[in-house]
Amino acid sequence: MHRYQSNTSIRRLRLAAVLMCVRCLLSLVSVGVLMWSLISFDFKLATVGIDLVALTVVVGILQWLPAASTHCPLCRTTVLAGSGCAKHRRVRRILGSHRLPVALSIVFRKSFVCPYCHEQTSLKIHRSERQSANSLAGRMK
Repeated sequence: MHRYQSNTSIRRLRLAAVLMCVRCLLSLVSVGVLMWSLISFDFKLATVGIDLVALTVVVGILQWLPAASTHCPLCRTTVLAGSGCAKHRRVRRILGSHRLPVALSIVFRKSFVCPYCHEQTSLKIHRSERQSANSLAGRMK
């Protein structure tokens, strides 16, 4: 299982994953509200639906900012942002997206499987043997 080198990349990955989940929920709710407003001919509900679509776009832009700098520690491709690379043949998809299972697994399991190299990655900091020995020597003093 691979691990990250710094705490900031883990925070950035978690933020991008939470924003992606929120964006997905907002898009489903906004489509539902717009469809219900079309069925019931309610124009106030239609404006709420349009506002939800605008909020979804704003959250999508805010999600893209941290997601563009989150990489898999092994293959170095962007995990939660668009990439032109080929996906692994066994990658899972939810609602047609290969990034949504990654985001859900980051939020709920604190680890994910990269959709490009298909390797398990834990959201913990990688400690080298030298750092471990230094911290143990400091505790013994």
